Amino acid sequence: MSWFDTILTPIMWVVAWIMVHAHQAFVALGMHPSGWSWILSIVVLVVVIRIVLIPLFVRQIRASRGMQIVQPEIQKLQKKYKGKTDPASRQAMQQEMMAIYRGAGTNPFASCLPILAQSPIFFALFRVLYQLPQIANGERGPIGPLTSELAREAENSQLFGAPLSSFFLMEGATAQVRIVTV
Repeated sequence: MSWFDTILTPIMWVVAWIMVHAHQAFVALGMHPSGWSWILSIVVLVVVIRIVLIPLFVRQIRASRGMQIVQPEIQKLQKKYKGKTDPASRQAMQQEMMAIYRGAGTNPFASCLPILAQSPIFFALFRVLYQLPQIANGERGPIGPLTSELAREAENSQLFGAPLSSFFLMEGATAQVRIVTV
């Protein structure tokens, strides 16, 4: 296991848990245990992530709105310091900019929060999906409730005739696989 997987292991467990339980719910509702039920379980995972991150998206929207409001003041400040490249002028400009942001109650970095929060989750999802063949073959142990049997089922699933385990640049990828992956 790589250091990256070690860091992501708790998130990978949560991702696998949500996917497996969503898959089981779709199967309990009468769906076939392959193909669409696995795809919809990934969709459920993404929806759950979006719901959990709503507070960060609200902060992002407020920060973006705040940045739009202070933009004219920032432009005036940039004109004031245009052509001044000495360290004292740069420092003064940065301090005045931060004062403008504080006065407006906005943070220019708040717009990055949702991306920063989502990144480890999507990396974990990618790692879970990437490790499905190893879990299915018994080369790797299960990830949470994602057993080798469920991994084999997911590996054998197809969408419009393309295996879910296939990817765009894989050797021998057919046009059908490439269309589905796009």
